[in-house]
Amino acid sequence: MDKINILQFPIANTSGGITNYVLNNWRHIDRDRFHFDFATFSKKKLDFEETLTSQGCKVHYLSCYAEENEERFIEEMNHILEEGYDVIHLHTSYWKSFLAEKLALRHRVPRIIVHAHSTMVDKADEKERLIAIRHHQEQKKLFHRGLATDYWACSEAAADWLFGEQIPRERIILMRNAIDVRKFAFNLVLRRNYRQRLGLNDCLVLGHVGRFVHTKNHEFLIEVFRRVVSVYPQARLVLAGVGPMEEQIRQQVNDFGLGSSVIFLGAREDVHGIMQAMDLFLLPSHFEGLGIVLIEAQAAGLHCLASDKVPYEAKITGNLDFLPLKEEAWYAWVRQNAEKYHRGQTEEPITAAGYNIVSEIKRLEEGYGRS
Repeated sequence: MDKINILQFPIANTSGGITNYVLNNWRHIDRDRFHFDFATFSKKKLDFEETLTSQGCKVHYLSCYAEENEERFIEEMNHILEEGYDVIHLHTSYWKSFLAEKLALRHRVPRIIVHAHSTMVDKADEKERLIAIRHHQEQKKLFHRGLATDYWACSEAAADWLFGEQIPRERIILMRNAIDVRKFAFNLVLRRNYRQRLGLNDCLVLGHVGRFVHTKNHEFLIEVFRRVVSVYPQARLVLAGVGPMEEQIRQQVNDFGLGSSVIFLGAREDVHGIMQAMDLFLLPSHFEGLGIVLIEAQAAGLHCLASDKVPYEAKITGNLDFLPLKEEAWYAWVRQNAEKYHRGQTEEPITAAGYNIVSEIKRLEEGYGRS
């Protein structure tokens, strides 16, 4: 039987977000039946490209977005689509145009999947506010275009944001951002190993995983931690991730005199191990499509706190609370839960909720294979 060839569009040079979702699916999908290639707008070679090419995948580089240079984008995208894909899986956070969909139709790609991954844009940024206006303008045209065969979303909130009322809800499939639950499961030996390796023995460890961008709201996190460390001098804040605002956050940490209490870990491939070292997990995002790190943190048995801007669908266990972005409330929550460290196994509820990659990959395969 011929393999179903799928183009994943686009991924980035990162270990989080959409890229993490796509690569996780590639690790677990039946490779006798399905094959992935990847498109990226990265300006440099992907750090993990050699791994993908060694597995027979192609990585296609696009030099510009459609709205930057439409003629060049069309030329490059046409060249990619000449490979003859059975499916193009378009991972989308907001509407800018429908050019990729149009080109896929022109090349007669049988399956065009549009997959919603976010719930809004960062309205604190002027450029993003303009993007939001364009998004709503384009969204109104969606129903009349017929440019996709399938509409997927990582959450109900993401479906509402991307498709609005233009796509009937019965046409939208919730395709959850599933994880390797057993990889993240609480492991006392691994916890002790990582705490020793990171110099965290006898510390109260607060943790966060995410890119240093405004959306993730690191500034608020540092403000809360400053209050925590005044009561718990042995507290440490572990930050995994990279991003354009990292230097700004480092400066904030230094200005508050927290340099010895905040640990910047950079980009990591061992988030599952780092989470074992944590005691509490905090996600004060301004918005999220779902907040997959919260699923991972709950799988690790962590007690989690997220902003009330994060979709409630991320709550799988009783170990996740939501609060408005008010420093006093977050500080009080940390104080209340700092001494209540009880970790257990959470594979059963996470699997039941549909976030175990072992079972969810079957739904993805069915989605790709549906004629």
